Amino acid sequence: MPQDSEPTITELNLYVDDAALELLPRREATRLQVLPMQVQGNKLVVAMVDPHDLLRLDELRRITGKDIRPARADLRVIDRGIQRFYGERDDIETGTGLMEPGLVVQTDTRTGVRLAEGSQDAPAVALVNELLEAAIFSRASDIHFEPGATRMQIRLRVDGVLYDHQSYPMDLHASVLSRVKIMAGMDIGEHRTPQDGRFDARLRGKVFDIRASVVPSVFGENAVLRLLPKTATGLKLEELGFSVEHLRIMREDICSRPHGMIFATGPTGSGKTTTLYGILSQLDRVGRNVVTVEDPVEYQLTRATQIQVHSKIGLDFAAGLRSLLRQDPDIIMVGEIRDLETIRMAIQSALTGHLVLTTVHCTDAASGAARLVDMGAEPFLVSSAATAFLSQRLVRRVCPECRTEDTPRQEILDSLEISDGTFYRGRGCDHCRGTGYYGRTACFEIMMVGDVIGSAITRRESSGELRRLARSLGIPGLRDDGVEKARQGLTTLEEILRAVWVEED
Repeated sequence: MPQDSEPTITELNLYVDDAALELLPRREATRLQVLPMQVQGNKLVVAMVDPHDLLRLDELRRITGKDIRPARADLRVIDRGIQRFYGERDDIETGTGLMEPGLVVQTDTRTGVRLAEGSQDAPAVALVNELLEAAIFSRASDIHFEPGATRMQIRLRVDGVLYDHQSYPMDLHASVLSRVKIMAGMDIGEHRTPQDGRFDARLRGKVFDIRASVVPSVFGENAVLRLLPKTATGLKLEELGFSVEHLRIMREDICSRPHGMIFATGPTGSGKTTTLYGILSQLDRVGRNVVTVEDPVEYQLTRATQIQVHSKIGLDFAAGLRSLLRQDPDIIMVGEIRDLETIRMAIQSALTGHLVLTTVHCTDAASGAARLVDMGAEPFLVSSAATAFLSQRLVRRVCPECRTEDTPRQEILDSLEISDGTFYRGRGCDHCRGTGYYGRTACFEIMMVGDVIGSAITRRESSGELRRLARSLGIPGLRDDGVEKARQGLTTLEEILRAVWVEED
């Protein structure tokens, strides 16, 4: 059993002997994300992130035949230790350590594929399992498989930024891509054209919808896996990054409306769907019928009927919305506005007493209103149906463990038109893996459609004019909210410049 007080390992006191390394192959150390350090009689000292992880401790006992004495260490220290002390002894190239069952045991209901099938599994199966486990442990949203001339590079996207994770011999590339294709229900014999697929997996007690994309490249097929949690349990507006004033507007002026349209705008990956689910989580779903049509269904929501778009059989957003209107809905969520027919049906639904939530791909709130008109929607119908346009961007949070006051460079202050103030940055520590950032929050703009904005939409005013009207009404923009979050120490001005780009007229 773990001791009450485990030693803490840092790079300064990290010592590993060869006898410990011989007990645990590199493949197993990487898969379990642990580092064997010393043999003390019948005990093996092992550095691990959670010394109280009983399942991991039991597996270490089984593999090594030793009692385990855990020591606490940050994941970055463990990763660097594995690279440093195992050296060139690459278990992947020799195939050792790959026959143990993985930690993922979910069966995909669509393809019937198990992610871990026991000791007879090929090396590629164990490798994909390990990467899925590592991605969840690292809070990654995407896994990139990138083939090169001699090595296959694996990169993880954490908090919106890609980081190198591992590289493997190209000898493994074909079998790894075949495994990904089988899991995602793709054609393993097709290598010339792009393919898309998906599968479900249960990892660390959570169910994930994993979307796969494979495209041909110069050195072979490139694959990307996107990991999406399938539950909206505990999703609350106050956890999404809204300021106090924005929360008041959301609760009093938006969520309280019995009908109308709420548009979330922003580029792909800016958190629009998450915000809409946050709104749905705040609404009364017991006394009202909630229906959604999405591509994909990113969260599972209780007391809601959710429809997955399937374009190959003719079930697109317009067809799904047409069917939903015959389901006696009170609240409708349309995953994305893509065509004129969907716009018209959504607007008509809002005007006839339904509350409609949807997303539009554009840079900010003002551009969202102008985009609908440009796509063919009647301006007077847009202004009559729309309640609000929300725009958002995701920015990285300053690591709370190493946050310190910072004086930004003058050119950054000039770019954001800031004269002074107290700001913060992360120095870099084990908690944030040296990046200075841990997690993400969102910057928001909320443009309510009142008489002034509504009249401007009806007059077909440009996005620039709508933006100027919003500022004249005292509606802060995305960068205004971002700078305020930087003053509060939630993010940095560098992040605002990187992620919150909008047109400024």
